Amino acid sequence: MAQKKLTRHQLKEDSFVTFWLNAWEYIRERQTQAFVVFIALVVIVAGSVWMKNSRAKARDTARTQFAEAIAAFGTGELRTAEEMFKIVTERFENMEEGVFAIYFTGKCELLDGRNSLAIESFEKYLRDMGKHTFFQDAAREGLATAYDNERNYARAAEIYLELAENTTVNHFLEKDYLKKAAETLKLSDQNEKAIQVYEKLLELSTGLERRDVELELAILRG
Repeated sequence: MAQKKLTRHQLKEDSFVTFWLNAWEYIRERQTQAFVVFIALVVIVAGSVWMKNSRAKARDTARTQFAEAIAAFGTGELRTAEEMFKIVTERFENMEEGVFAIYFTGKCELLDGRNSLAIESFEKYLRDMGKHTFFQDAAREGLATAYDNERNYARAAEIYLELAENTTVNHFLEKDYLKKAAETLKLSDQNEKAIQVYEKLLELSTGLERRDVELELAILRG
């Protein structure tokens, strides 16, 4: 016996068939809109892939140029290194390499005797470093050194004391910072504060180092 053909009414009673008929009708009525949505999704996905690849390429370029600047710095080519660090900062200011390059720009300027420019660079790094804090203590020490070189001993002493009391990385340099703070306090005629710092340093010192501190205290106390 030949199979009886299902009527449209019987087809509508089949829920599975009804679902696909309705879905097809919906798509057919909105095919233009669906195509636009599809194209939009393609553009979004393609854009995401492009941005990811672009960021990866930029990071590789930043690392390469930063490494080249570090190499020039390591061989003593300060002016060349400085220019290279400035380029890295300009091109990749929001990346780790771009932020670190600000610190090294200040380091080049400090080693080249341009203390006022070094101060500006170190302050810029400390202001803009965000989460890239690895050179925070080094930048503060560079600031203190530059102020010391400029004979602004009071400001240098202030920074050295801050470093001694609150270092983020260089905790092992506490005694060195205290000693430099005491020396710059003396040079700025703040003998009472210098005595206080030497007394604290005395507690941390032993052997010949302790004897030197005792001598400094004896001189300051008269």
